[in-house]
Amino acid sequence: MSFGLPGRDGEARPTVSLRALGLFLVLLIAFAVLAPTMRFAVTQQEQLRDLNSRVSEAQGRNADLERQLARWQDPEYVQAQARDRLGYVMPGETPYVVVDPETVVGGQSAAETEAAEREAARAAATPWYMRVWDSVQVAGESVTGGEDPSGLTVPTEGATP
Repeated sequence: MSFGLPGRDGEARPTVSLRALGLFLVLLIAFAVLAPTMRFAVTQQEQLRDLNSRVSEAQGRNADLERQLARWQDPEYVQAQARDRLGYVMPGETPYVVVDPETVVGGQSAAETEAAEREAARAAATPWYMRVWDSVQVAGESVTGGEDPSGLTVPTEGATP
């Protein structure tokens, strides 16, 4: 049985020297020691990139909010927002409200509109439990169609029994 090429003295020489085997073992141990450390370093680099991107997004949001705050410090901007959002007008100006024709169901008179507004104000001032009780009473009094909720038929006018 021969382990390698014959040497000068005729004996078989191993193809893998002891030095190469020792170097391989040292490299294997070094890899086993350094691999978890390298994996941890790569994981930390990913976390660092993620945190840096989140910080840059937060800085962008912060800059945007600071710009909005600076706009709200301007009295003209505040006045424009009050006009647009709240419908405020300056003294002496005449406000005009454009009503969308699709939302207007019918031409209500001023008295009907005023009555509807009073009813809405009364409903807003009424406690919720009173509104619930009123709706229960209205639901109990209403009858839909020609049948009574009890299952009995309601006679119509002019019908003979």
